[in-house]
Amino acid sequence: MNRPLSPALQKLIASYAEALPEKLDNLRQTHITSSPVNPDALQTYYTAVHQLAGSAGSYGFRPISESARVLDRYLSDVIAQECDYVPERALALLDDVAARIAQAGDE
Repeated sequence: MNRPLSPALQKLIASYAEALPEKLDNLRQTHITSSPVNPDALQTYYTAVHQLAGSAGSYGFRPISESARVLDRYLSDVIAQECDYVPERALALLDDVAARIAQAGDE
């Protein structure tokens, strides 16, 4: 049996949803500065994506979480030097996250 969400939780979810475009803008800025020659920026990018993947899932935005998790895994592999950083690939994965955020805004 599904119980309706409390008004307080509904408000938190709505606030989170409203903040998603800003989170995406921050990810885009972090993407621009990330590269394997700047490990601190790459780590910052990974951390931001990892946090989005977790928080989106916690707030019930599963498609965003799943999409961010793919980018998270890719950046993790880059940091672990298991694959090369290809900015175009990272951008394509980020664009998928952006599409999921746009879809959530349309709902």
